[in-house]
Amino acid sequence: MLEQINDHMQLDEIQKYTIQLILWELVSNVIRHSTKKYATVHISWSDEAIVIEVIDEGDGFQWEEKLSAPPPDFTRPGGRGLFLVQQLASHFSFDEKGKRAIVVVARNKGGEI
Repeated sequence: MLEQINDHMQLDEIQKYTIQLILWELVSNVIRHSTKKYATVHISWSDEAIVIEVIDEGDGFQWEEKLSAPPPDFTRPGGRGLFLVQQLASHFSFDEKGKRAIVVVARNKGGEI
């Protein structure tokens, strides 16, 4: 998936790592916390941005609490995934049930995310 995006956008190593980390965190959250066995990932891109959607077939969660919480304790394991995505993304939100994550990573004119 990342290779196809790179073929069209010529991402540098930092950009590739950013997209890879966002995908890893969102998909691993579904694997760890979902009540279902399936998730769907959609990625679209333009010269201006990359849009990532991860859709959980499970029950969703109370995302407002997680995204408005203070930064996690970095000395303890876990609890940093959504915080990292929030810090890396230009826009990060969920649908009202917490089943669909939408992440926008904007690109500036210099080609950097």
